[in-house]
Amino acid sequence: MILTFEQEKAVIRTLLRKLGASEEEASATAEVLAEGDLRGFGSHGLLRLPYIMRALKRGTIVANAKVRVIKETPATALLDGGHGLGHHIATRAMRLAIERAKKQGIGAVGVRNSNHFGIAGYYAEMAMRKGLIGIVTTTTDALVHPWGGVEPLLGTNALAIGIPSKPPVLLDMAMSVAARGKLVKAMKEGKSIPEGWAIDSEGRPTTDPKKGLEGALGPFGGVKGYGLALALEILAGPLVGAAAGKEVKGTLEPVEGFSTKGDFMITVDPAAFGSVSEFEARVQKFLTQLKESRKAPGVVELLVPGEPEFRAREKRLREGIPIADEVWAEIERIAKELGVNLADILARSR
Repeated sequence: MILTFEQEKAVIRTLLRKLGASEEEASATAEVLAEGDLRGFGSHGLLRLPYIMRALKRGTIVANAKVRVIKETPATALLDGGHGLGHHIATRAMRLAIERAKKQGIGAVGVRNSNHFGIAGYYAEMAMRKGLIGIVTTTTDALVHPWGGVEPLLGTNALAIGIPSKPPVLLDMAMSVAARGKLVKAMKEGKSIPEGWAIDSEGRPTTDPKKGLEGALGPFGGVKGYGLALALEILAGPLVGAAAGKEVKGTLEPVEGFSTKGDFMITVDPAAFGSVSEFEARVQKFLTQLKESRKAPGVVELLVPGEPEFRAREKRLREGIPIADEVWAEIERIAKELGVNLADILARSR
C-alpha cells in the first residue's frame, strides 16, 4: 500500500478520534507516526497504531488526558502526562522546553505518566526549527542486556540530538544495536536478523527475531553503549520520578496497568553562549571539512547524522509512503470494526 503523508495522517487522526482522543491529541499522534514512516522508521510509524488503539480500549492510555506541570523553575518543568497519548504529551513537553530556552538560554523538561512517543528525533527537530539545540531521551521496558549479562535490564532508551545547521545535524538512535520494532517487523515479514542484534534466552547470539524477542537486545557499541544506556535510564527515569530497569512497563504488549516510562528533554539557545551567526559559521566550516575530507575506498559521499532520513523524507513526500501489507491489513480490520470508510478518507486527503 502506498499512502501520501496527508493520507496517513488522516487515517490515524480519524481512527484515534473514534476512540475518544481529542483533535489535538489525535493530530499530534498522527503527525509523529506519519513522520516516522516518512523518514524510514517503519517500526515507529503506522505499525504502532494498533498497539495504541488497543491501549485506548483497555484504558491503559487515557483519551483527553489531563496533562499538567507539577513542578517548575524559570528554566525547568516536570510534566505529568496523566497517562495520555505519548506523542501529544512529548510535543507539549518540547514546547515548554523551547519556551524556557528562549527566555533563559536553556530549558529542561521531564515527563512522567506518559506513553511511547515515537521517534525521538521529531522532538529534537522541533527545537531545531526554532534555532535551538534539542536533546531528547526516553526509557522503554527493559530490553537490553548489560555488558556481560544475559537478562534484559535496560531500555532501548532513544537519544536524539538536533543542531540547527546547514546541513542540519539530527542524531536519532537507540541504545540497542537495533530497535526492538525492527525485530518485530522482521518476524512479521518472516525475515532473519543480522547476528549481533540480539541474544536468545540462554545468552547465545541469534539471527531468529522471535528468539531475540524472547531473549535480549544487545547494547550498541559494546561496553560504551551499555554505559550510555545506563546513564540515560537514570536521566529519563529516577530524575523525573519515573521507573527504571525492570520496573519500566507499558511500552510493549501485553500491558497490565499504566506505563511507568519517563522522558527528558533539554533545549539550548546558542545565543546564550555568543553570536548565533558565528556559531552557525563555525558549524558550517566543520561540516564542510567533514564532507570534503578523504573518503575510504568505495565510499561516494560522507553524510552527517540525519541526512539519510531527510533524503528519505523528501523522496517519500514525492513518491508516497510504502506501508507493509500486513500492517495495512490490520488497519483495514480496525477501521471496519469502528465503521470507518478508509476509501473515503484516502480520497478526501489525497
